[in-house]
Amino acid sequence: MTMSITIQSNTDTVLELPGLAGTLGPGKTVAVPAMTEDLVRAVDLGLLLVPSGAEPPPGLPPVLFEHHYPHVLPLSADRAYYVRVLRAPGGFHDGTRPRDFVAYYGDGDGMSCAFSDDGLAWDNEKKVSGIAESGYHVVCALETPDRLRILYWDPDVPDQPYNMAGLRTAACNPKTDAAAFTEDAACTGNLVTAGGDPAWNRGHYGPSFLWYNPEPTSIPGRPFTWRYALLFIATTGGNDSLGLGCSDDALDWRLYGDGPVLSGLVDTQPWEGDNGYVSAAHVERLADGRWWMLYSGGPAGNAGIGYAWSWDRIHWTKAAFNPVFRAGGGPFLERCYTPSLVRDADGSLLLYRSGRDDASYRTFVSRLRAQTLDWQDLLAADHLGQGLAPRSAVRRGRGSEAERDAAIPNPALGDEWFNTDLSGGGKWEKFTGTDWKRT
Repeated sequence: MTMSITIQSNTDTVLELPGLAGTLGPGKTVAVPAMTEDLVRAVDLGLLLVPSGAEPPPGLPPVLFEHHYPHVLPLSADRAYYVRVLRAPGGFHDGTRPRDFVAYYGDGDGMSCAFSDDGLAWDNEKKVSGIAESGYHVVCALETPDRLRILYWDPDVPDQPYNMAGLRTAACNPKTDAAAFTEDAACTGNLVTAGGDPAWNRGHYGPSFLWYNPEPTSIPGRPFTWRYALLFIATTGGNDSLGLGCSDDALDWRLYGDGPVLSGLVDTQPWEGDNGYVSAAHVERLADGRWWMLYSGGPAGNAGIGYAWSWDRIHWTKAAFNPVFRAGGGPFLERCYTPSLVRDADGSLLLYRSGRDDASYRTFVSRLRAQTLDWQDLLAADHLGQGLAPRSAVRRGRGSEAERDAAIPNPALGDEWFNTDLSGGGKWEKFTGTDWKRT
């Protein structure tokens, strides 16, 4: 008996789905015979796939989620959630030999780590030493090949989450032993009010994402000029959002601004409900300079994974198609959260995320396929007479006017369209380096 199912797109763009010939247009339905496990999983998760034949909407990475490598962690620990994965060829010593990957994660009773050569098969799981006994919610920055910095949350500090000292930092030499940390210390600063009033940053649940700047200038009001910049999980006690701080020593932290940089209570979306959360996140950068973020959120901090993008890492725009992943009723779908990304040797990204069933927390992995869109970079003449430099970049694509307009260029970078025959699915070219003039 042939199994079939009718699928409807829940996005405003064109979808590619595993097991589906061709593409699925905005709001369209299709009956798919002979379902694959990958396609069933994509439907269960509300999985978003990348537009076909056009540049994605602003901020959307040019990738496609593939589910061939499900549960990877833990090995023997009770749990694996709030995971952070790093890759550096031969960069992480597991106590027996150098490895390419290390993962740090909450194990239900503190923090464990495991090692891998490919990011898919893991071994040598062990407890992390030299940090607070119950610490987890870890973020990482590989400052140099022989120095790894972590920040994490210690739930055992009195008055948590309303105490700055719950944020802690430590360091290790990963080439010697990536599980053995030293220099463990509580952080200070003004990231939280620690007061009785329910301010957006009354308390915190530790770090969300960490950047390291090897050449800091520490300009006041410009957090990314400091040695460290941190997204942290701010909380009122009843709602979580992302705040931004900066530091020159990873110990004393200064709050940037007077509100969160991303909140489920601002520019609300239907999937967030009436009290939308934003918590654990991961940030990457696109080739055009945009930053994109996957973040835990929804009506709880574990209800799904959303997508946002930014030019400056301060002002973020949520994607209209959120969520990318959603908690549901399938195996290990009671929760869906804590994304972590790592770039593999072939340039693709591995996405790690946590799921939960009635008794366990597990970490799953998906591969984000490298860019396959119909673009090519050209060295072109000044078609528009707008003063193009001889080696200005040109990107050429095919599609409808609507598809073109879904990828409006950035005026601040001097981007400009040159259009030809858009009727019936025509062509366009994107010029970078001109003075902005819409044509």
